[in-house]
Amino acid sequence: MVKGDVNKPKGKTSAYAFFVQTCREEQKIKQPDQSVNFAEFSKQCSERWRASTAIDKRRFEDMAKNDKVRYERDMRGYVPPKGMAKSGRRKKDPNAPKRPP
Repeated sequence: MVKGDVNKPKGKTSAYAFFVQTCREEQKIKQPDQSVNFAEFSKQCSERWRASTAIDKRRFEDMAKNDKVRYERDMRGYVPPKGMAKSGRRKKDPNAPKRPP
């Protein structure tokens, strides 16, 4: 059973996610046949991100802004199919007996 709508637009990507994508591509170029330890890789990426200046981050923030515009444009044209509404929390029956201690 598939959950969700396959026609729903892909979510917006953050500046950090774009940064991690480029880090991954650099890693593939440097060491194409070596497997990557994800925990170590993500730790290195986060340290590089924190050490980056605002000027370095600007490129990724611009990419994120463009992706946000794309997402908002796609969502304006998206109509969810019937029956895909969010199911809210079930209402508690006020007449139901209390649970015994």
